[in-house]
Amino acid sequence: MTGLRAGSGAISRSFAAETDRWFLWLPVLLACGIAAYFALPVEPPLWLPLICVGLLACAVWTFRRSSWPLLVLSVLAVVSAGFAAASLRTAIVAAPVLADETAGELTGKVLFVEEGENGDLTVLVAPSAFAGLAPENRPAMARLRIRLKDVSLRPGEEIRLRVRLMPPPEPVLPGGFDYARQAWFQGLGAVGFAYTAPEILAPSSGGLRARIAALRNAIATRIRTSIGGPEGAVAAALVTGERRAIPKEVTEDLRAAGLAHVLAISGLHMALFSGTLFWLARAALAAVPALSLRYPVKKWAACMAFGGAFFYLMLSGGAIATQRAFIMVTLMLGAILLDRPAISLRNVALAATVVLLWQPESLLGASFQMSFAAAVALVAFYESKSVQRVIASARGDWREGPAQWPRFVLLYFAGLTLTSLVAGLATAPYAAFNFNRLALYGLAGNLAAMPLVGLLVMPAALIGLILMPFGADAPAFWVMGKGIGWMLEVAHDVAHWGGADRLVPSAPLGALALVTFGGLWIALWRRDWRWLGVLPLLGGLLLWPYLPRPDILIGREGEIVAARDLDGKIHLTSARPSYTAQQWLRVEGDRRSPRDAAAREGAPWRCDARGCAFHEKNRPLIAYSRTVGAVAEDCELADIVISAVPVGKGLRKGCRAGLILDFFDFWRNGATTVYLDTDEKPRLETARAARGARPWVRPP
Repeated sequence: MTGLRAGSGAISRSFAAETDRWFLWLPVLLACGIAAYFALPVEPPLWLPLICVGLLACAVWTFRRSSWPLLVLSVLAVVSAGFAAASLRTAIVAAPVLADETAGELTGKVLFVEEGENGDLTVLVAPSAFAGLAPENRPAMARLRIRLKDVSLRPGEEIRLRVRLMPPPEPVLPGGFDYARQAWFQGLGAVGFAYTAPEILAPSSGGLRARIAALRNAIATRIRTSIGGPEGAVAAALVTGERRAIPKEVTEDLRAAGLAHVLAISGLHMALFSGTLFWLARAALAAVPALSLRYPVKKWAACMAFGGAFFYLMLSGGAIATQRAFIMVTLMLGAILLDRPAISLRNVALAATVVLLWQPESLLGASFQMSFAAAVALVAFYESKSVQRVIASARGDWREGPAQWPRFVLLYFAGLTLTSLVAGLATAPYAAFNFNRLALYGLAGNLAAMPLVGLLVMPAALIGLILMPFGADAPAFWVMGKGIGWMLEVAHDVAHWGGADRLVPSAPLGALALVTFGGLWIALWRRDWRWLGVLPLLGGLLLWPYLPRPDILIGREGEIVAARDLDGKIHLTSARPSYTAQQWLRVEGDRRSPRDAAAREGAPWRCDARGCAFHEKNRPLIAYSRTVGAVAEDCELADIVISAVPVGKGLRKGCRAGLILDFFDFWRNGATTVYLDTDEKPRLETARAARGARPWVRPP
């Protein structure tokens, strides 16, 4: 007991000694409240969290002179504020969502247009009329794929065409990625495709949003035309965020080489863009002694860089990752204006707080998790006194003559190595959790490619944009294209090293939570007690492989089934490369294609036109029936019957199978998984039960 009290006292003293670091935990507490909101099985009334925040705020004021009660109440108030922010955001973005799959004539305004690799278009439309639906049943926005040839659209145009629209799809697994939830917060009420070419009813109205979107399309087209090939598609993506024109094999190479982050306009691009503009503006102003000796040209350059960053935000489409990067850059430039350190953990925490209060749903996205994990890890690493001492001793004074430039180059690549290593380790758990991928040679890929991006590609992009209004952008974009070409060669070579892109099975959410808490504990504190964070971090890594694996997986409409054999591999009833099959294999960490994982000679499934049967020794016989007649036969022999068609009450009553699941079960409950416990009846989990009764979940 004495040792326990001594340890508790030491922790209390360490905690009290780091009051300057308490603010860094503000976004962490907000995130806890947001996570609690999204974990609820039902939607809470909006007034409840708002009242809780108000009561806790009053309690904080009442106990403002009592240290520990004040601290506890403040923590509860911040967590409640995160919960309330998520609840309020859900209510604010509420918009009509299509109830059922519907085909008909759609009339609406084009909001966004993006051209794909093969010339197809992805169009975001705000419908003004669709299939005779009332406004309260008509989706607020719809995303369409137009695969017809010679179709050209501009944002702001009024169009009419025949389409088939569907509600945003549900998860393919209980607890899996919920696209419908993401679409809810984007205001997207339907997805689908066009049957006919669009008829333009009215030209673009010329509003600000339409003008910005038209400018984006024009710049993207000019860059792709000027550079050409995959390099042009990547260049357009770096400037405008339009990535669908990039060939699939290029995207796969970049992902396997650990360079996929280059395609997402985020902190790296925003920092390079605004940083290059800041440096150019400051150098130009410093070259005029009458200005540099009398006025704060550094602050003037910061203001110019802010304008450039805002322009880049608008030009790139303002994606969530880009918005976060803009907030970070704004804080950095604001710190320059206030003569404060531009990069600090306090700025990172402030940016995270702004994003979480503004868009609480971003907490659930891989983009938020990976970008802030990298930012926290890098700033904490370079802020540590030991690292700063090493850097100061290694740097020397390289400015004294050309003989010191080799030291500068060596330090640059040493810094790049450390940066890539720290950022890679910080983001690896989130990449593995969200994408089931680990780029084992990401360090090599980043060391070889990032100097090209930082020193050649992004500066050339900035210069090209500056010169574009004068028609003199071709040389800059030629340089940009060459730099991207070399980067793609590096990505291709690294991606084809043995085992470069490794798939890993999905992990429990608790494992990621422990890793995150441990990493934050190490990064955010300064005293030696921060190393206690190693314990939850190691606990999360040890827990990582222990996610229970279902024995049977069933698609959202019963259209495909997978069963697990005694060796732990899943086998599919269909070889069609559907999205569902691909996602099932991905979360398993299985590199096989759906065709390789499907029923074939020697596989446990035995299939014909009427259905399939799966049987292994000492295990239940599983039947998958495609017709009512097949259900009747399977009921005589199988232990588990899964039917893609409805099963009537009479047939169900006379069936000897211990478990029967039919079309209506999947229609009501969505994707379903079955666990075959040895001592109990089969245990079911459904996507609807996992999602709960939330606004983005369609009622059965």
